[in-house]
Amino acid sequence: MNLALDFLSSKLPIHGVAAYCIRSAAAPLASDCFSKSLYPNSTQDMLNRVVEEGRTLFPYEGSPANYCWTFESHQVYVAARADGIALALLVENNAGIQLSRIRELLQGFLEMEQL
Repeated sequence: MNLALDFLSSKLPIHGVAAYCIRSAAAPLASDCFSKSLYPNSTQDMLNRVVEEGRTLFPYEGSPANYCWTFESHQVYVAARADGIALALLVENNAGIQLSRIRELLQGFLEMEQL
């Protein structure tokens, strides 16, 4: 898990990323909320639920997967690894986001050999 946190800390902050959550198949492992306009506990709960529901709706059965949920003012990007660990990013819907860096972060998380 320390490798995942080290990897994230080397990539963050990214303009537009409001929060993140790393979750195993069984429980949340780490999370942080960077936005002052969001409640950290509610944000973590929402990201955990998106990951859980994503596993139900988009079963990846041992293969890595990416998916995105779009809401009115935010998007949630999820990178689900074959080992069951997922990274969810809560991203603001605005013109200033750094989408290429967000995609690189998600792809790098999927390509990590071990956590």
